[in-house]
Amino acid sequence: MKGKQMNLADLIKSVQESMNKKGESLTVDGNFGPKTRAAAEKYDFHIDAIKDDMTPIEPVDLGIESFVVTVPKFVRLPIKFKDRGNYKTPSGKFKGLVVHYTVSGNSEKSAKGVVEWLAGQGYGCMVMDLNGVIYIPEDFDVMTDYGYHAGVSKWGNDTSVSDKFAGMEICCWGRNSMVGPFREVTTDQGYVVAGIYQQYTDAQEDALINFCLWAKTQNHEFSFDNVVGHDELRREAGKLGDKQDPSGSLSMTMPKLREALKYLSKK
Repeated sequence: MKGKQMNLADLIKSVQESMNKKGESLTVDGNFGPKTRAAAEKYDFHIDAIKDDMTPIEPVDLGIESFVVTVPKFVRLPIKFKDRGNYKTPSGKFKGLVVHYTVSGNSEKSAKGVVEWLAGQGYGCMVMDLNGVIYIPEDFDVMTDYGYHAGVSKWGNDTSVSDKFAGMEICCWGRNSMVGPFREVTTDQGYVVAGIYQQYTDAQEDALINFCLWAKTQNHEFSFDNVVGHDELRREAGKLGDKQDPSGSLSMTMPKLREALKYLSKK
C-alpha cells in the first residue's frame, strides 16, 4: 500500500467520529475502551486490517488460545423432514448458519421432541441438546438439504434465507425463562432485547463453535460472516424485536462470535 498508513489510534478515532455521526457521544481519543467497544458492537463496526506500524490486537477475548476441531456429535432419528432439495447456492451447500433457541427444555428428550415437532410442521433444521449433541432426521444431509427455519429474514442481499443458510436450534428456554442459570440484559442493545435469559450451556457454545469451524473445512462456500442470530435476521428485515434468539442466551454478541470464529480458524 503506497502513501502514509493510518496508525491504530487514528483508525479508532475515525470509527469514533463515524459512530458519533450516528448519535453516539464518544470521546474521539483513539482509545478502544469499553464505551467505544459497546458502540462498535451496536453498529457492527470492525477493525479488520492491522497494518505493520500498528500494535496488534486480538479480535475477541475467549479465554482460550486455540480450539481442537472434531466431527460434531450427530444423532440420526427415525424421522423425516420435508424434502426441499439442496440449498440454492452455487455449491448446493449452505453458505451461512442461523442460530436459534427452541423455547424448550434442553434435555436429550426435549431435543428429540423438537426435531419431531419441526418435521410435523414442515420445518427443518438441526437441534442441539444441553451436551452439544446435534439431532437430525435419518436421511438428512446437513451440508446440502435445506429445511425452513428462518421465516421472514434478511442478511446482506439475501432474503428469506432458509434456502441458503442452515439452521441450528439450540435447546434453551431463552428470554423470560423460569429456569436458570440466568443471564440478564439490562437495556436493549441494538438487536439484543433486554430481559432475563436462560444461558446456553458451555457444552452448547463449544459445540456451536466446533460445528462452525468443522463446517468450514467441509464447505468452502460457508462464511463466518454469515453466522447470524435469528434476532439479527429479523432486525435486518425490518422487524426489530420480533425474535429474541439468541440474544442474552449466548455469552457473547453475534458480531463477537463471528470475530471469534475467524480468529480460531487461523490458530
